[in-house]
Amino acid sequence: MMFLIIELLFILLLAMIMLMLHLNERTSVKKSLPRAIMEEYWDGRERRKHVRFKKNLEVIYIIKNRPNSKKESQTIDISEGGMKLLLDEKLAKGLILDLIIELPYSKRTAEVECEVVWSEDVKEKDSSGKRLFHAGIMFCAIKEPSGRDLINYIRSLLFDLKA
Repeated sequence: MMFLIIELLFILLLAMIMLMLHLNERTSVKKSLPRAIMEEYWDGRERRKHVRFKKNLEVIYIIKNRPNSKKESQTIDISEGGMKLLLDEKLAKGLILDLIIELPYSKRTAEVECEVVWSEDVKEKDSSGKRLFHAGIMFCAIKEPSGRDLINYIRSLLFDLKA
């Protein structure tokens, strides 16, 4: 009988040691996990200042200070503050561009100086298998008088939405 009690105490002691090891391991794993500090909580509302419209417009872009870099592109969407472009090259964040945007229903173009604020790969490729990219473009300066035509066109899209 004494032997049985000693065995039970020994098993209880081993169980306690195993429990302590398990708790110690869990604590060390929690401490080793990377932690992030949340700066603000996103409540799901749109944070953009301007409404975006899905419109495909023809665009010619020239990288500032590289006059021979003239290329064609098209918009994916547009707003009063900027646009998303579909490109065949990845543009660096912070790059300054001069855009010439063909306005629909008009023979006029709008000239805009802008900045690349982000750029990413597109999953699809073009018809020849070439990689494509999207770039977020922020308008910095819209040159007059064509700038007024561009803003009026974008605002007309808002009125079309409300109608």
